[in-house]
This record gives sequence, structure tokens and C-alpha cells, in this order.
Amino acid sequence: MPQTAYGYISLEDDDETEVERLHDLITAFARAEGMAIGEIYVDRNMPSGRIVRSALTMLLDAVLRVEHSLIVVPTPEHLSNLQPIRRAIEVEIEGLGARVVTITGGGTPQLPHQRQPAIPLPRSA
Repeated sequence: MPQTAYGYISLEDDDETEVERLHDLITAFARAEGMAIGEIYVDRNMPSGRIVRSALTMLLDAVLRVEHSLIVVPTPEHLSNLQPIRRAIEVEIEGLGARVVTITGGGTPQLPHQRQPAIPLPRSA
């Protein structure tokens, strides 16, 4: 049984041509990777620093209902351009048992990198 994937797109404007392009990119990527695409959620006119977003909230609700799902984003910046906000969203997603997969130019999944602590730990001398 293929793994369930949900797409997520966040744009700071409402460019429907870009939404369609990214929707097609996520769909093609999911199919090529053998994923079952559930839904693609889109937040339009969304400042990158905002953590509470309507489509993201609906996506998190969907992830609650499907174990071990994937969230496919075109780039990490669709979660946020700001690292602390992006990390907070990733932690929420991971806490629900899902995983974020980003699409690179070549269509290869870019899995989350080794996580750094939110607060730098003191180094021993």
C-alpha cells in the first residue's frame, strides 16, 4: 500500500498560475515516488513569519487521521523563510508522526537534515 502524502504550498501573494504550477509539481513528484496523494493544501497571501495558517491547520488535522504520512513541499521556504518558524512547524508535524519531504530541482526528495538543538549547547573545552 502506497504511503499517503499531502502537499503544502504557501505563497505571499495569490498568483494562481504559480499555485497551479506547484500543484502539478507536487502531484508529479508524489506519483513518481509511488505515494498516494491525499490533498494539496494552499495558503495564499501568507506572510512567512505567520505560524497560524488556515490551510496548514487543515493539513495538520488531516495528518492526525493518517499514520506515518508525508508532507511534500516544493521548498522548505513554503513552511517559512524564517528558520525558527520553519522549525516550529516541522516539530509540530513530526510530533504528529508525519515527515516533511522537500522537492529539489531534479525531483529528488530532500529529507530533513540532522536537527540542531533549538538552544546551542555549551561546548566543553
